[in-house]
Amino acid sequence: MSSYFLDSTPVLEIEIRNPIMNKAFPAEGKVVAVMDTGFEGFLLVPQDIFEKLSLNQLALDERRLILADGQYTQSVGTYGEVVVPNLGVKFDGFIETIKGVEEIVIGTDLIENMKLILDYCTRRVEVESCKKP
Repeated sequence: MSSYFLDSTPVLEIEIRNPIMNKAFPAEGKVVAVMDTGFEGFLLVPQDIFEKLSLNQLALDERRLILADGQYTQSVGTYGEVVVPNLGVKFDGFIETIKGVEEIVIGTDLIENMKLILDYCTRRVEVESCKKP
């Protein structure tokens, strides 16, 4: 099962890659990422994961983000790859980090590549890729 509810939060199992430095997180297997339709970015990761992937060694861009509480924060990021093993697809996009982030968050820039059905009544999450593997 690659997508499901964790408590009442929809999650998806993914791999994160830095193809330029040939790094992956996790090194083996998959990691659980929260699907957040309120986050307009591609992928947000904790700083330690950003560094494990050596993304901090690539050319970085800074972005100003508005948080859910209306406050502003600064993110730093670069381009990388997200693999959804159970769908057999990968997507390229902007992977960023901000201080204090403790979970991996998938945003709408990545979700827009998928058909996503959230059924809270039956606690079912369905994810399909818009592109063929």
